[in-house]
Amino acid sequence: MAAVITAQMPCRLACRPPAYRMSRSALVCRAEAGNEEQREAERQFGGDAQPQWQQQGQEQHRFAEQPMTFTPDLDFPPVLVQDWRAFRARLVAMEGGQTARAVGLQLGREERWAHLLAQPERGCLLVARPRPGLGMFANTVILLLEHEDGEGSSGLILNMPTPLLINNLGLEEDIAGEGAASASASAARATDRAIADAFRHCPLFIGGPVTKNLLHVLHGRRDVEGALEIIEGVYAGGVEAASALVRRGEASPKEFMLLSGYSGWGPWQLQAELRQGTWLPVAASQAVIMDCLRESLAWDPAAWDPTWHPTAPPRMGVSNPMPNTEDVKRQCWQRVLSRAGIEPHMLGML
Repeated sequence: MAAVITAQMPCRLACRPPAYRMSRSALVCRAEAGNEEQREAERQFGGDAQPQWQQQGQEQHRFAEQPMTFTPDLDFPPVLVQDWRAFRARLVAMEGGQTARAVGLQLGREERWAHLLAQPERGCLLVARPRPGLGMFANTVILLLEHEDGEGSSGLILNMPTPLLINNLGLEEDIAGEGAASASASAARATDRAIADAFRHCPLFIGGPVTKNLLHVLHGRRDVEGALEIIEGVYAGGVEAASALVRRGEASPKEFMLLSGYSGWGPWQLQAELRQGTWLPVAASQAVIMDCLRESLAWDPAAWDPTWHPTAPPRMGVSNPMPNTEDVKRQCWQRVLSRAGIEPHMLGML
């Protein structure tokens, strides 16, 4: 059995992430000749003769594979857009009368965008609406890793820090493996210790209340083996490979968010919560999501004074006290709402 990291709750290192399906990263427009067009070409050019567009088939094929979007209603030439979500964001901006923003998205000048969605989707953010009874989910922002109404959904909270660092967690052997330490169990424990050592000064976050003994990782590194792309430029998983990059000095531990547990919904459960007004589904750009990660990762449990409050008077020798965990949650929550053009006091009208 693998080693278990324990603090107030056990936390097993999840080196192999769940099999999240790979996401589409681009819209592809492909033109193909149908049967009628093929027969017409044969009549025009003869039985075995090939028209010029067939002779240049390889070049045509390469061109047809390029992701393309067109803007017939704007006085700008067509621009290739790699992310279909950015293309949709531009359409939303145009429909909302935000022409300048739409032009910025068209020309690639607008990296940070967010907008409301009618339905949740893989890679979107679930923003908690203020309402009683939310408990730990109050003011949370959840990155949805998987969503199928009939199968269920899963995600990771982006803005719930804990007072713990990874080096505050202790390693102990799984009780089931006590007295029967096999070579594979010993190797697993060694791997867990190497991972814990690489991230020893990293803060621990709560990804959700489900399976808190599993450790997940979020990051923006394409070169992490075993990581899966949730949206373009945002990855989940690959904690073992990530720790190897850190140990070799090829990555900083601050590039990775380590989370205990995940948030999960059964079949149709998320839809029921949406009807109850619990969540706002928001599409957000990679830059907005990474801003949330960086802002949350700036949290330093070692520098946090639990007695400090924003309304407390200044104290000698304390010029810049660390915000508490609730402040960190609210900052990310407000950032996403602001990018989507929503003020917190407007949530009751949505």
